[in-house]
Amino acid sequence: MANAWPPQVVERVGSWRYRWAGGVTRRANSVLAVGDAGPIDGLIDRAERFYRERHARPRFQVSCASAPGALAGTLRDRGYRESGRTLVQLADPGDVARRAPSAAHLAHRVDAHPTGAWFDTYWSVESIRGRGLDDAAVCRDVLLRPDLPAAFVAVLDRSEVVGVGQVVVEDGWAGVQCMATPPPHRRRGVASTVLHALALQAPALGADRMYLAVMADNVGARKVYDRAGFTTAYDYSYFAAPRLLARHPTGR
Repeated sequence: MANAWPPQVVERVGSWRYRWAGGVTRRANSVLAVGDAGPIDGLIDRAERFYRERHARPRFQVSCASAPGALAGTLRDRGYRESGRTLVQLADPGDVARRAPSAAHLAHRVDAHPTGAWFDTYWSVESIRGRGLDDAAVCRDVLLRPDLPAAFVAVLDRSEVVGVGQVVVEDGWAGVQCMATPPPHRRRGVASTVLHALALQAPALGADRMYLAVMADNVGARKVYDRAGFTTAYDYSYFAAPRLLARHPTGR
């Protein structure tokens, strides 16, 4: 998942990744904490320096499947606040293709790169979250260009793009991301049609397993994914400092 959404800057300490992409999305602007990379306080101190240099709040992506067990408690002790609980779900592409039918009144197209119409549709949903033109450029030119096989699906109602999604493949896994349906076109089978098309692309790109990440409180999306056969494997949350940090409270 980390490789499918590549930030502009990555600094590595062991298996940990310190990531920066101009503040666009939490995933690309957080520390991915994987396994034991040394004393936890020292790793947190490094993160605080890393983000302080970029005038941003430190943030950690903490997964129950991979982060050190003591990390969450240490962050809470240092004043970090938890948010954005996210479920990582898995499925078989064949099951998804069968269980997520393509709506008869809709067509779709597949491209190796995001077209202008694909991105405009995706960004019409993302921009509702308060993102600006600079954010759009980072997303289009950096985050959506992983150095991995990918397919971009656009679902069309006549000539209008009404839904989009992306699949990125690595080591036999096809990661579903950038699912977006503008509000006027929801509850018409658009998301199911996108998933169906992505599931067909997965084996064509060499994947026999699929994964996705969905916010735990996104009830509508979870229903779509449940019907398509996705089941939860683990979850992660983000831990962010409550403010920009000049230094650690203890003076470190």
